[in-house]
Amino acid sequence: MSNYILKQIPEDFVVTEVSNLNVLDNGKFAYVLMKKTNRNTLDCVREIAKQLNIREKDVGFAGSKDKNAVTSQLISIKNVSKEKIASINVDNVSLKIVGYNNKPISLGDLSGNKFEIVVRDLDSVKVQETNFVANYFDEQRFSVHNVAIGRNMIKKEFKEAVKLMNDTRADEHLEKHKNDSIGAMKKLPKRLLMMYVHSYQSYLWNETLRIYLEENSKVVNKMKYSLGEFVFVSEKKFLQIPLIGFNDGLVTEEVKEIIDEIMKKEKLKHSDFIIKQIPELSLEGDLRNAFVDVKDLKIGKTEKDELNTGKKKVKVYFSLGKGSYATMVVRKLIN
Repeated sequence: MSNYILKQIPEDFVVTEVSNLNVLDNGKFAYVLMKKTNRNTLDCVREIAKQLNIREKDVGFAGSKDKNAVTSQLISIKNVSKEKIASINVDNVSLKIVGYNNKPISLGDLSGNKFEIVVRDLDSVKVQETNFVANYFDEQRFSVHNVAIGRNMIKKEFKEAVKLMNDTRADEHLEKHKNDSIGAMKKLPKRLLMMYVHSYQSYLWNETLRIYLEENSKVVNKMKYSLGEFVFVSEKKFLQIPLIGFNDGLVTEEVKEIIDEIMKKEKLKHSDFIIKQIPELSLEGDLRNAFVDVKDLKIGKTEKDELNTGKKKVKVYFSLGKGSYATMVVRKLIN
């Protein structure tokens, strides 16, 4: 397997959201094109809300974009004048009003993303063309402690979860209310808390897919990552795998045994995904395609890598549906 460097500079990873929203001439939500460099979506939203003196949840977006990248996406801002939006000043972020609507932008309001990615530090370039990839969640979903925090939350180990979060807002609450871990968590935005439980759910999904592919497909490559292994196969088939939640009716016959084994190992029950203490964090579950189509793939010319002496670079272009990871495509392309 080739070693390579991704995102050596933010400009190496350009993401453009493909929106499926109607942009109108008026409405109570301004639709704003946010272009950011080397910034995390949630942090930008927090800063925008603070400068406008509005609630974070009044700034909507369709999906979290990579931090170490140049990304463009639509956000919605509720009931704020053009002049106020023009006065926002956030480092490495540009904002431009593109129109209005009466509905906010919510998670999932996009059809996909377009990518332009420079792969660097290559000795030789052998790019294997592909039109599909196993739809794993990649490292960005998990960060360092996200899965552990999500696991603690699902298992109602709130004290341990808050400790790992290491967030000043939660810590300040605990200084005043020593054992109130649930109250401390409630000081954090719902979107941040959801990210933790989704992260754990995504890890369980990756494990389900990995085991299924090992047992049922011709494996062509395996690759380690921080939480285990990715398995790549020679052919795709239409298969939906459940993101485990409290709705056990989503579990299909095809993966039932695998999910039962994983849940036994994790000491989990479906009902654990109901979080009575903070009900809005409960996860019902959902179905996710095991494979995703890679569309409009273009591979650029191999060039000298100006940032790494004696090495080569190549630029690749492609589109993916929402919720899928471009880094997984690069793992498969760079053979």
